[in-house]
Amino acid sequence: NLEIAPGSFVGIVGHTGSGKSTLLSLLLRFYVAPPGSLVIDGQAITEIGDRAFRRAIGLVPQDPFLLAASAAENIDMGRGLSQAEIETAARAAHADGFIRRLEQGYATPLGEGGARLSVGEKQLIAMARALAGQPRILFLDEATSHIDSETEGVVQRALVALRGRVTVLAIAHRLSTIRDADEIVVLNHGRIHEQGTHEAL
Repeated sequence: NLEIAPGSFVGIVGHTGSGKSTLLSLLLRFYVAPPGSLVIDGQAITEIGDRAFRRAIGLVPQDPFLLAASAAENIDMGRGLSQAEIETAARAAHADGFIRRLEQGYATPLGEGGARLSVGEKQLIAMARALAGQPRILFLDEATSHIDSETEGVVQRALVALRGRVTVLAIAHRLSTIRDADEIVVLNHGRIHEQGTHEAL
């Protein structure tokens, strides 16, 4: 059993094959879990409509896909967001600074797959994209595994700033990514092996 408080920052760690990706797939409704239940605010996730569920969830994957479009369009993703909303999301993801340094700012084409950006910058765009939907729950799937320590620090600061406003569940390859989490859950062979703060563990 695992209970996550609203607005908390929870890290999920474990060796390869421990069940981290399976847990995320269950929470994203890619898999149906028989038996047992997954509940958000007392309501089974299977009973929540697709539109409402997707609106409540944000995901930053390990390898984000960027369109051959502008920075603004990659954050908006066809949702019809205002420029102010796009920039607010970029600031929350700590992406606003490097976007403004591009020659056309938010209107700069990023190239196929975001070819003009570093791996870390792509991750920050992906985080801004997720936050632009104002999710209640944000999932990060090994989102810092391919980025340098400086960009990881930027992501860490962004996650800490979200505390209390968005429930964050971060599957982490690096323990440093989640050292400031309210709670860390250690998985082993599909079960919770231990859980607690970084200091306690």
